Amino acid sequence: MSVIEKDSMPFKPYARLMNILGDQLITDKIVAVIELLKNCYDADSPSAEVRFGNMCNIGFNDLPLDQQAYIEIRDFGTGMTLQTIKNVWLRPATPDKLNKKKQKLSKTSRGRVIQGEKGIGRFAIHKLGEKIELYTKAKGDNEIKLLMDFSDYDPDNINLFNQKASYKLLEDVKNVWYVNNPPELLKYESGTIIRIYHLREHWKDIDYKNLYKNIQRLIPPIDKNADSLGIKIQRDFNISMFVDDVLFTSEDVMTFDDVIDRAQFIMIGAIDNNYNIKFKYTSKLPQRILNENFNLMDNNALSQRGYSLTGIKEIENYGRKPLCGPFSFTFYAFDLKKPDRTILNDDLKRFIKDNFVYVLRDGVRVYPYGEKGVDWLDLDKKRSTIKAGQFISYNDLTGFVYISQEDNPQLRDASNRQGIVNTDGAFDDFRNLVTAATEIFNAEIKIDKYKVELQQKKHFHQTKSALSSSYEEMKNQLSRINDKDSLAAATKFISTYDKHLALVEERMRTVEDLAGLGMAVEKSSHDTLRLIILMRENIKGIIRSIKMKSISIENIIDFMSELDGNLMLVYDDLQLIQPLFKIQRKAIKNVSILASIKKVVKYFRYEINDKIKTNINEIATDFTVSTNEGAILQVLINLIDNSIYWLHESKEKDKKLFFKINQLERTIIIADNGCGVREDVAPFIFEEFVSMKADGRGLGLYIVKELLYRMNSEIYLLNNSNDKILSGANFIIKFKQEEA
Repeated sequence: MSVIEKDSMPFKPYARLMNILGDQLITDKIVAVIELLKNCYDADSPSAEVRFGNMCNIGFNDLPLDQQAYIEIRDFGTGMTLQTIKNVWLRPATPDKLNKKKQKLSKTSRGRVIQGEKGIGRFAIHKLGEKIELYTKAKGDNEIKLLMDFSDYDPDNINLFNQKASYKLLEDVKNVWYVNNPPELLKYESGTIIRIYHLREHWKDIDYKNLYKNIQRLIPPIDKNADSLGIKIQRDFNISMFVDDVLFTSEDVMTFDDVIDRAQFIMIGAIDNNYNIKFKYTSKLPQRILNENFNLMDNNALSQRGYSLTGIKEIENYGRKPLCGPFSFTFYAFDLKKPDRTILNDDLKRFIKDNFVYVLRDGVRVYPYGEKGVDWLDLDKKRSTIKAGQFISYNDLTGFVYISQEDNPQLRDASNRQGIVNTDGAFDDFRNLVTAATEIFNAEIKIDKYKVELQQKKHFHQTKSALSSSYEEMKNQLSRINDKDSLAAATKFISTYDKHLALVEERMRTVEDLAGLGMAVEKSSHDTLRLIILMRENIKGIIRSIKMKSISIENIIDFMSELDGNLMLVYDDLQLIQPLFKIQRKAIKNVSILASIKKVVKYFRYEINDKIKTNINEIATDFTVSTNEGAILQVLINLIDNSIYWLHESKEKDKKLFFKINQLERTIIIADNGCGVREDVAPFIFEEFVSMKADGRGLGLYIVKELLYRMNSEIYLLNNSNDKILSGANFIIKFKQEEA
C-alpha cells in the first residue's frame, strides 16, 4: 500500500494544561507555600518571608489591586536574570537543576544541597491564586518584573463543546515581562518577590497555625544526637510569617528541642548497604546504655539478642542488597500509657502524638512523612494485624530518618510532593529497614519497662513488710503505756488488713490457675479443631466414594481405623487438660515426672514432629512427686511451649529439646538450643507480664514459679555453662525432698 501523505507535528497542549498540572501536582495550599519556600532555600537566601495581606477582601477581585487580598513570598537569594526567566522559569520541567546535579554542581555557595530537580515546583503558585506578579533581581543586574494571569489559561464560563468558544493553546498565552531601572519593588541587592492575587481559597486561623507549624518543621532542629552520626544540619535559613503586617507566632507550637531533652528512650544509629546496623540505645528510667553493631540478616546475631524482626522477614527473600541506600536515624520515645508527670506535660504529650518519624533529605523535609495521621510505617496496623507487642505504638514514637541525594538516588520524590516513589522496590527496602530499627527500639524499651515494674513491685513488698514492723513497734509502745483501747483498734485494723490480703492472694491464685488453663485449652482446641476439620473432609470423600461404589471394604476398614486413631489423639489431648481443671486439682497422688514429660511431649506432637529432636526415649531415671497431677502438667506445658516457640524463632538447623532427670537430687532440667535468655532480661523473666515474645502475655513463667512455690519447690534459670546441657535456655526445677 502506497503512502499518499506524510507530515509531523509536535504536541500543542491547551493552555489549561498549566492549571490542571497545578491542581494535580500540588496537594493543598499548605504544601504549595512550602514548595515556594523550598525554592527560596535553593536560591541560597539566608531568610524568607511569607506575607498575607488584605485577607478580609478574598473574593473581591474588582477592588483596586492595592486593596485586594494577596499572598507574598519574598527571599533575599541569588535572584534571576532576564535570561533565566526566559530560558528556565518560563520553561516548566526545565532540566536546569538536574543538569547541575549531574555535573556535580548540586551545592549552592552556602553549601546547601539543591532540593528541586523536576522544574515543576512553580506550579504551586497556581494552587494559591490566579494573578501573579513576580519581581526578581540578580546581583549587579536590573529588576525583572513578570506578569502572569492563569485565568487566561483556562477562561471561566466557556463551554468546551461550543465551537465558537475556543480555548487557547499554551503557545498562544503570553506572559509579559519588564526590565525596570530603577527597580519598582526590589530595593536590595538581589532576591525574588512573588505576589499572588485572586486567591483561590479562604484562609482561616487554623490554616495560618498549620502553615506556621509546617514552616517550623521545614528545617529541623539541630539534633545533638545526630552529630555523633556525622550528620550536620545547617540552620542558616529563617522564615518569618506575617498576617496583615503583624508577625505571626503561636505560643502552643512546641519544638523538638523539648522532645530531645526529655525523651525517656533514645536510639541513634545507621544502617548501611549490607544490612549492617550500628546503634546506641539509651534509657533514662532506669538508666541504661546499650551499644550494638551487627548484621540484620545474621539470624544468629538476632537470636542471641532476642530480636524477631518483621521488617527483615519481609525482605529476606529478595536475595539482593537493599536498593534504598544507607541511612541514619534518631528515634525518641515516651511511655504515654504510664506517663511520668515530671517529664511529660499535656503540651508535650500532644506534640508527640502530632509528630511521627520525619524523613529528611540533606536536612530538608520530605513530605508527608512525620505529619499527624501519616503512619507511613503502618505500625498501628501491624500491631492489630500481626503482633501488638512486636511494634512500638505510633503515638509513642517520634524522630528523624536522614537520607541524601548522593547516598539514596533511588528515593525520589513523587511528582505531587507527597511521598517517595517506589522505584524497583527501593522504598519498600527503606520502609522495611526503618521498621526493623523501630522493632529493635521497641524490644529494648520493653526490657526497661519491665525493670521499672519490678522495682515498683519490690517497693510494694517493702511497704507491706514496713507495715507489719511498724505495727509491732506500735503494739510494744501501747503495751508499755497500757493503752488497751488503741491497741485493740490497731489489732482490728491489722486483722482486717490480713483478711483482705488473704482474700486478694486467694483470688490471684484462682486467676493464675484460670490463666494457665486458658493457655492450655487454647492450644488444645486449636489442634482439636484442626483434626476435626481434617476428619470431616475425609468422611465426605468416603461418602462420595461409597455413593459412586468406587471403594472397597478394605479401604473403608483402613479409613475407619485411621479415624479411630485421630479420635484417640483428641481424647488424649482432652485427658491431658482434664487434670488442669480446679475440681481435679484437689486430688493428691504420686505423679511420675518422666510419665508427665512424655504426656506433654506427645501433647506438642505437631510442633515437635520431625522439626525438633528430643531425648525422651533415652531417659532411664524417674522419681515421683506427691501433688496434684494438673500442677505438674501445667508447669511442663508452659516450659516446653516456651522452648518450642524460641526454637522455631531461631535459625538453628539441628533443633533440640532435651530433658535431664536427677533422681537423687530430685531435679529436672529442661533445655533447648534456641535463642536463649539475654543476660539483662534474666533477672525478671519470672515476673508477670514480662515476655520477649512478640505476642506474649508474660504469664507462662510467672505461673510456673507460683505453682512450684505452692509445692514448696523452686525453678531457676541456669547461666553457668558448666551446668547447662544445651546452648539455649536451660531451666532447672528443684522439688522438695519427700519425707521418709
